[in-house]
Amino acid sequence: MKAVFLVVDYVPHQVLSIKTFIRTAGAEVRAFHMGYFNQNVPTDLGNFETTHYQTLSREEMLNQIRDFQPDLLVTAGWAVPVYNWICKQLIISHNIPIVAVSDTPWYGTIKQRINAFISPYHVKTMFTHLWVAGIRQYDYARKLGFHNQQIIFNSLSADNDKFNGVDIETKKNSYPKNFVYIGRLIELKGLRNLAIAWSSIDNKKGWTFTLIGAGDLEKELEAGGDFIIKGHLPQDLLIDEMQNSGCFVLPSLHEPWALVLHEAASAGLPIICTETCGAAPHFVINNYNGYRVYDNSIMDLQIKLERIINMNGEDLVDFCNRSRELSKAINPQIQTASLLQLLNAQK
Repeated sequence: MKAVFLVVDYVPHQVLSIKTFIRTAGAEVRAFHMGYFNQNVPTDLGNFETTHYQTLSREEMLNQIRDFQPDLLVTAGWAVPVYNWICKQLIISHNIPIVAVSDTPWYGTIKQRINAFISPYHVKTMFTHLWVAGIRQYDYARKLGFHNQQIIFNSLSADNDKFNGVDIETKKNSYPKNFVYIGRLIELKGLRNLAIAWSSIDNKKGWTFTLIGAGDLEKELEAGGDFIIKGHLPQDLLIDEMQNSGCFVLPSLHEPWALVLHEAASAGLPIICTETCGAAPHFVINNYNGYRVYDNSIMDLQIKLERIINMNGEDLVDFCNRSRELSKAINPQIQTASLLQLLNAQK
């Protein structure tokens, strides 16, 4: 079979998704990419070829896709005008699934309500299906007028095998008293709230807090003195950090999905995150493997941090094992199978 992927950046989870698809389906993949933030291009995916979209006119790209004669096209949402134009032309001329990935939840904003109203003349003219990350993204897909048979799940997956490399058993003897945050050091991630909540805890009982990432708030957070800041790290080194950590924290003010929650769950970490995180309903259950925090509530964030601090090691290890169990609901194989069912339904 043949498939076309219209990609923004080849970030690790995107590369793994395409690699798993090629291996599972025995597929030949033709891709086009933007390289917006990440200029790296994968070279070891198998039967795969990719082209930077700016090296071609949109007409040339469309002709190359038509000559390729794909059985399926997957595009990165509907924020890229050139990709949208390509999809609109193909939906008219080719009877194949044209699938847009969506990680955006339904917020009920004026913009989203307008999008829902004009969807029959906009989004639905470009795509036959939406491939959503989770339940909150499903809500938006339904508002856009896609019915159940036009919506598939599991569009985003962590590298479960890699993050399963964190050994929970070793934490039974000496539980690591360290919170860890992984992501950009920017205001939208709620790090100012986190700094206030963390500094407000009088008795931390030996717990420390590590921030992994870079961004505008780095100097401000360093000046506070309450955090260990390690900068951006590749995934292999993140495993070591998670091995030496006892709880993952994501205090975001806005977060459509947050793949890092799936990664933390796969690593077997208890999790604290804000309700705004789109992946929260899938990977964080209150009092089971972590805690969800009321959006933008510094007090609630402090309370949830203190609950972890006051738990004993045995209970925290239980949280670890439950996080890993929850992480198994989505993996790259399930992700690929969810997409391939579209082709199976056509047979």
